[in-house]
Amino acid sequence: MNGKNIFAIGLLLVLSLFIAFTSVDRNNTNEISPDELHQKIIQKTRYYTPEDVAHHIISQDPSLQLIDVRDEVFYNKFTLKGAINIPLKDFLKPENLNYLDQSTYKTIIFSNGSADADVAWMLATRLGYTNVYVMRGGLNAWVEQILSPREHSVIWDRVDDQMYQYRKGASEFFTGGKPGEAATSTAPATTGKPKPAAAPGKKKEVGGGCG
Repeated sequence: MNGKNIFAIGLLLVLSLFIAFTSVDRNNTNEISPDELHQKIIQKTRYYTPEDVAHHIISQDPSLQLIDVRDEVFYNKFTLKGAINIPLKDFLKPENLNYLDQSTYKTIIFSNGSADADVAWMLATRLGYTNVYVMRGGLNAWVEQILSPREHSVIWDRVDDQMYQYRKGASEFFTGGKPGEAATSTAPATTGKPKPAAAPGKKKEVGGGCG
């Protein structure tokens, strides 16, 4: 059994435990099978890197929807610009599912690392929602790679340099040229209130079983 399958099985076990203690509508006709969910879990395409997210924010991509699944107290201290706060424990409340039940946005979920965001992604995907992704590494990776990028000292090539230059430029955009201060600051990183939920749209039928 390879590493990807072990990771996927671990996530499925976490999902099962979460669902056991959460009210979930089991009659969702778009719910996909565990086998199909397993296949989606091992796909790298379900992740966006911090650089990808930074690019979409900087370019003011209108199709971007960011969801912070941490508790409100942490969200109020630091989050990404324009992010909506839906704590993981409230993720499946009907009023919050409106954010997923649409085809207008690509929704990127994040937490401090990737763990809670992975659980939220699995819940959304298991219930048949599409265009949902996870920011790999979460805000920990965002701080390290975007707010305070560092040059590598051991192996360094042109690709590494291009990535560093991009991160450095993104850092200046988000911190005003003071990455050290921004990385250690407790001031909120967001500006403005979360945007209202998109009008629910008709979900596309999702293939697979209904187990």
